[in-house]
Amino acid sequence: MGHRRRRLRSLLDPDVLGVDLIDVVRHLDGALSDLAGGSGAPPGFDARRFLAPGVPRIRPVLVLLSARAAQPEGEDGPARFPDPSTEQLAVAAELLHVAIVLHDAALGRQGGRRRRAARRLITGAVGVLGGNHLTLRALELSRTSEAPEIVGDLLDAMREISEGHALAQRLDTGNPTPDDVLGVADGHSGAVFSFACRAGARIAGAERPVITALGRYGRHAGIAWHIAEDLAALDLDGDDPAGSVEDRAADRRPSFTVSLACARDPELSEAWARLSLQPDTGLATEIAHRIEASGALTTGRETLAQEAWAARRSLMTIRPSPHRDALDRLVMGMAR
Repeated sequence: MGHRRRRLRSLLDPDVLGVDLIDVVRHLDGALSDLAGGSGAPPGFDARRFLAPGVPRIRPVLVLLSARAAQPEGEDGPARFPDPSTEQLAVAAELLHVAIVLHDAALGRQGGRRRRAARRLITGAVGVLGGNHLTLRALELSRTSEAPEIVGDLLDAMREISEGHALAQRLDTGNPTPDDVLGVADGHSGAVFSFACRAGARIAGAERPVITALGRYGRHAGIAWHIAEDLAALDLDGDDPAGSVEDRAADRRPSFTVSLACARDPELSEAWARLSLQPDTGLATEIAHRIEASGALTTGRETLAQEAWAARRSLMTIRPSPHRDALDRLVMGMAR
């Protein structure tokens, strides 16, 4: 993992957040692995291949922080935090993310091991969200919540994710514009982060304005995280910029930074398409130079900062608390 990605993951450190939830999130890893790979999972499904145990998970953190930030004034919350309902919703949010990871792996470069493993398990966007056992597990967990509206929120998120998958598949054979890629970000991370924040607020018994504000925060934070991960994957000032470009092209997922560069350098589209089909270090080196020369990295960072600011602005109506401040610090860190 490049230094940019390590820095992105470090945003979840207790010293950065100001609240210690990491031990709780790691505790959820066991439950997540059991639910993803337990009874009902497709034959041959290895949850460890897609779950990356021990990696800090931002979606459960958002559920937990939102539940505390949305706590009505004067209420201390449950004696045990997180309570079982909040833990289940945190796992449900992560299961939605893993379903997306599984789908993205299925779109990878021909011959890749992760692509072969994923394609054995799913058949297109409908399969990911219609019959995929991960999303069914998420639905089961949401149904046990004391806030029945959460099931509707989850179904809305699943619809958005399915539409995002369909858009990503259409873009796989074309030349996506920056707006196209932001649409995918909105339908993937935006939808999941928004669900996570709304679910946390609902389980806390928050009023509608608070639920709406935290959902809006999650939407912008999700798009910002998507852009930040894209910038981190294209680690052009790291030790191996050509290798970073090759790895990103092999993902076959639309890249916001690359779409910006292609809009300014039309010949880059054809070179990127070739690299996505076949590794070529020389071509990857050339593409890295052209992306940098296009100014796309600067524009990508500016767009990231705009989304982070929009997320922070959504928190202004939430009453001050350490957990609201942690949500604020999280997006501030993305923008840096």
